[in-house]
Amino acid sequence: MATLPVKTLGRSGIQATTLGVGGYLGLLHDDDDPDHAIDAAVAAVQRAIELGIRYFDTSPAYGGGLAEKHLGAGLDSLDPQMRQQLTISTKVGTHPQRPHQYGTDDIRWCYQNSRELLGPIDIVFVHDPTSDQHMDTILGAGGAFEYLEQLRDAGEIRGIGLGNRTHRWLRRVIDSTRADLILPSYDYHPIRQSVTPLLDHATAANVGVVNGSPYQSGLLAGIDLEQAALSRAGDADFERARQIYAWCAEREVEVGAIAVQYSLRETRIGATLVGPRTVDEVEANVRHATTPIAAHLWGELDDFLAGLQPSPNPGGEAK
Repeated sequence: MATLPVKTLGRSGIQATTLGVGGYLGLLHDDDDPDHAIDAAVAAVQRAIELGIRYFDTSPAYGGGLAEKHLGAGLDSLDPQMRQQLTISTKVGTHPQRPHQYGTDDIRWCYQNSRELLGPIDIVFVHDPTSDQHMDTILGAGGAFEYLEQLRDAGEIRGIGLGNRTHRWLRRVIDSTRADLILPSYDYHPIRQSVTPLLDHATAANVGVVNGSPYQSGLLAGIDLEQAALSRAGDADFERARQIYAWCAEREVEVGAIAVQYSLRETRIGATLVGPRTVDEVEANVRHATTPIAAHLWGELDDFLAGLQPSPNPGGEAK
């Protein structure tokens, strides 16, 4: 497989592989044995590293806290020298025991829990506020950013930011000049590119961008369309996906490769997060990121997407 490139994430100066693993390590749908889940997560982390991935992201919100524990187990399995080569990010503010609590005491508690599970952490994103009042707390005196800035100033972490889908809140933290990075999701992939103005805004401020969910929650990962149609028929994003699958089939290219590389090719995006659970999914993610795609197909894809109908579902720009 091709070597995964490394980019610097905005003014943070943090370097990370352009493809990162995030989300759902070891969260198996068909197996409720916790030991099997841990083993699957550890194997997935080790395989990701063998294939060149050096960036891992998680959150205590994923899987009720299990995903963060699983990543921690994977990191613990590594040689210390390899562990030092990795970039690790997690999130605060959405721990299942203290959901949507963004004051200093709760953020400190959440961070310390994550630090015990993961070891050294490079980036901390404040995660998924749901109101303007949450944002006021995050950016206000005694709020999340105040505490995270103290950690960054002390050299405990290297970068801080906001992980959220709502574009106006991401724009707000950029305009505050206090964020090193942002993590939008679900809004930059072949189905929808509504985050593009925000990418311009972040780039102008030298704020790094980590893009989440290039597969649009798995819709572009190579699913069984006929099975999905039973629950999603008529959904605008699904109907657009159906046409993208047909376009890819005509050109004999994997839709997953188009989806992942669509994000990786965007120069304003520093890293793209995929969400594998198992070794097989890690291998598919890396294959999608590295499979050669003829240069002329990207121009054809742009023309195709420009005429794609119906209009996509609203994304974070509408919130």
